[in-house]
Amino acid sequence: MIVKLHGTSGSGKSTVAWEFLKSFAPEMMTNALGKVEAYKVDAGFDKPLYILGRYTTQCGGCDTLSADEQIALLYKYAPLGHVLYEGLLASEYYGRLGEASAQYGDAHIFAFLDTPIDLCIERVKARRIKAGNDKPLNEENTRGRIKKIDALKRKLVNVFGRRVVDVPHTDAYNFVRSLYVE
Repeated sequence: MIVKLHGTSGSGKSTVAWEFLKSFAPEMMTNALGKVEAYKVDAGFDKPLYILGRYTTQCGGCDTLSADEQIALLYKYAPLGHVLYEGLLASEYYGRLGEASAQYGDAHIFAFLDTPIDLCIERVKARRIKAGNDKPLNEENTRGRIKKIDALKRKLVNVFGRRVVDVPHTDAYNFVRSLYVE
């Protein structure tokens, strides 16, 4: 099973990935240059779970990877086990990454967090304060992303016929975890 987690800033995408990393002893998967590209987690599923991207800061995932790198990692790790990947930028578009994921059919799930936008804004502000950034947040940027994410969700269903699920923000980790054992 492959799960691509979608949501705006502060929705909880990276938090779900971090829960897997904190709950189990992850093995860092590195490329030939020694750069972390994924984490292998034995979460008690029938196969290992690979979480794509780097998680060296609170916000991690695929935002530091190009679409080509994300596609390459998807192709590399999907044959080895389950995959979880997320990123703010990837939450808004289908593009080449979406086209590449089509070969997995219904085994690839587009999972959308239902986190209320005001809670997202609150979390982003708190994260900025914790990092020492006291500049005012441009809320419109974060709020505007919701429209793009919702448009993608509709397009996934109505145009591409892809498998889409809503993830309850109040129990996101357990919900995502359940997708790997269905």
